[in-house]
Amino acid sequence: MSELAYYATWFTKSKFFGQRKPLQSVIFITDRCNLNCKHCNVVTTGEECTTKTYDEVKAELEYCYELGSRIIDFEGGEPHLWRDGDRDLNSLIDLAREMGYYSVTVTTNAQLPITATSDLIWVSIDGMREKHDEQRGAGSFDRAMENIAACNHPNMNVNMTVTSKNYEDFEDVARMVKDNPHLRRFSFSFYVPYEDRELWVKPEIRNHIIDIAQRLKKEGYPLMNSKPGMDLLRDPKNFIDKRQCWISNFILTDGTRLPECPGAAANMCEECGFGMGAEMTLLWKLHPAMVKAGLTVRN
Repeated sequence: MSELAYYATWFTKSKFFGQRKPLQSVIFITDRCNLNCKHCNVVTTGEECTTKTYDEVKAELEYCYELGSRIIDFEGGEPHLWRDGDRDLNSLIDLAREMGYYSVTVTTNAQLPITATSDLIWVSIDGMREKHDEQRGAGSFDRAMENIAACNHPNMNVNMTVTSKNYEDFEDVARMVKDNPHLRRFSFSFYVPYEDRELWVKPEIRNHIIDIAQRLKKEGYPLMNSKPGMDLLRDPKNFIDKRQCWISNFILTDGTRLPECPGAAANMCEECGFGMGAEMTLLWKLHPAMVKAGLTVRN
């Protein structure tokens, strides 16, 4: 079955016949990282670090594929640190494609040379130099920019996690992406306060950032978030009952299998800042803005 035909069949069965099978899966392949970001709730250090074996990831890919998923996102930790013998991250990307996944994504902090051969790469940039380094570590911004410039991947994009400490850099980051010939698009989410409420973005600041983002999008900035998706993010309580977060399932580093965003298990839905959570709600409605974004981001 062709990719578009699969998506159409999946939507029809889900929308009209009650099927609840994911379309996208997120697999955390390691919690080992070369940074220790203030807003991260995934990374561990020392002997507590977990890196899945090739066979473990293979079993998880098979499980997700059987569920119905056809889009895979490898995350960490830092995915480029993943190794199992002579196998590296690209071994997992090749494996996913061999299984029949239509699209493979990697999310990276770009502290190492970006060698992933995935269809889509998201680079985490959380402010300009001072704010990014404050949140992610000294020198991390310049290393990321150097590795972005050295990579010729045709579909490399930036995601920013907006916090109370870096929100003033939002427009500058968007402009940097727009002006950087190595980058295609920009997306953002708001920090979800799993642990550190100091980084939580107050509602008035959240609305201010969304106003800026919608203006930039209207001005032609390559912003991935749709206008209606951003409107939903203004007050997450308004779309809790409408959310369709089961469209993505998650497998954590310890092997825990979650049928939806980890924020749901942590009871964080009322403070959700996950941009794609809003977009999945729109996908369920076949909102034109979301459909357009979904069809273009992986091409």
